[in-house]
Order: sequence, then C-alpha cells, then structure tokens
Amino acid sequence: MYICIGGELDGEVVNDREGTFFKASEIDPAKQSTYNRQSYIVGENTYRFWLCAELPYIETTEIAGKHLAEKYKYLS
Repeated sequence: MYICIGGELDGEVVNDREGTFFKASEIDPAKQSTYNRQSYIVGENTYRFWLCAELPYIETTEIAGKHLAEKYKYLS
C-alpha cells in the first residue's frame, strides 16, 4: 500500500504509479505536489509510502514512522 505523506494528497492511497516519483497533477491537474517513493522494512515486511518532496525528509519520515507504529501496535 502506498500512502501519501504530506502535500495535497496527504493520507490518500496511490497504488497505480510506476517509478520512484510522481506529480499530483497526474491525478488532479489543479494539484502541484511531487512525491518520492520510500520503502521501510520492518522485520520481514516492506511498507511503501509516497513522501512529499516539498517537505523536509525528516518530517515525512516521522509521519511514516507513526503510521507503522500504529499498525504494529495492533499486531502486538
């Protein structure tokens, strides 16, 4: 699952994109954000997110970490 972190598509799931980045304008011409694909490996599982390129990497990574922590909270 590819959840968008930050920008105009924040919180939306965008699964149908090839490559390592995409522009929100490909989905909605009125939107301008750019997203970079980032994978996180937790144990044997790989989770993928789209991080908004206009936000600091540390900020988007912290948000992605919160998503993962919430997911694993329910698995414990």
